[in-house]
Amino acid sequence: MEKIHPYLEFLRYCLDDKVPLPHSTQSVDWMDLFNFARKQTAEATFWRGIQRMDRENGVKLTDVEVLAWMARREKISRRNKEVNEKVKWVWNNFKREGFRSCLLKGQGNGLYYPEADMRTSGDIDIWVEGGDKKVIAYVDSIQPGFKRVYHHIEFRKAGKVGIEVHYRPSWMSNPIYNRRLQEWFESHSDACFSHKNAQLGCCVPTDEFNQIYLLSHFYCHLIREGVGLRHLIDYYYLLKRCNGKSLVPPSEIRRLGLGKVAGAMMWVLKDILGMDPSLLLYPTDESRGRMLLNEIMQGGNFGHHDERMLSGKTSSHSKHNLQVLVRDVRLVRYFPSECFWEPWFRLWHYFWRKRH
Repeated sequence: MEKIHPYLEFLRYCLDDKVPLPHSTQSVDWMDLFNFARKQTAEATFWRGIQRMDRENGVKLTDVEVLAWMARREKISRRNKEVNEKVKWVWNNFKREGFRSCLLKGQGNGLYYPEADMRTSGDIDIWVEGGDKKVIAYVDSIQPGFKRVYHHIEFRKAGKVGIEVHYRPSWMSNPIYNRRLQEWFESHSDACFSHKNAQLGCCVPTDEFNQIYLLSHFYCHLIREGVGLRHLIDYYYLLKRCNGKSLVPPSEIRRLGLGKVAGAMMWVLKDILGMDPSLLLYPTDESRGRMLLNEIMQGGNFGHHDERMLSGKTSSHSKHNLQVLVRDVRLVRYFPSECFWEPWFRLWHYFWRKRH
């Protein structure tokens, strides 16, 4: 039987109400778990399990530990309420300006959770119809000089909430797979731009769209900086919602160049987080899955806590480029196509930014 880290074993319990309380909780250091959960940006998910444990087995935490968890949970809830209001405001502003748009990830992913305010919120990512030139021209007409990259342009903040305006939901470094991915996004754009959610008051992607979009987004961060448990939990709840229905075919996932990362993710979801195999959308890949699990455990959310040399977060542009190159070398055996093309994409992207 697969030996699982005690914190991940407890995470199974937090995610699935049918999973019994693991014996390893008897020796858990709850404040150390609190710090682990913060690094993975998954505090509210773990807190949900602690609350369930209290109902079923009695409190195992001290008053000080409970207060620390409760304070963090309340902060996450307040932040979600603030971001939800800003999301509605941003979407309505683009609508008034004549743009169709839809929210990407973020608060939309929170809709998959048992409680929408469980997910730790971040910035607002909004996909705006019109293509890069039109969207960039619009943003520049309001205030020029915002940083723009291949898939989005940064915009002024809504209060304390950052905004990224996407003209492409995501991308891949391999030019063939990237072209296919952009065509796939475009073919599903009408459905997303008309899929309004009453709870958030804006349009959100369809579940089918998110099966590809969240996977490609996950892949981008895995190659370039790192991923944490929050990405996995988002996908876990997405597949639970889909309940084995309306899944993107494995052949389409392979055609888009996402087969290898999908296999890795499915292994972690099934063998580590205990997901029912009938809910998976792609065959599992144990070798890549173990590599992915190691990256998650070492790096935390977006790789910010990776202590390996030339890994983790840096404010230096040159050091960041060197870090990405080191990651390319380390991961090329698992994802040869994307890692090979990544340096070439960065070189092409340098000239793209000069033109835009």
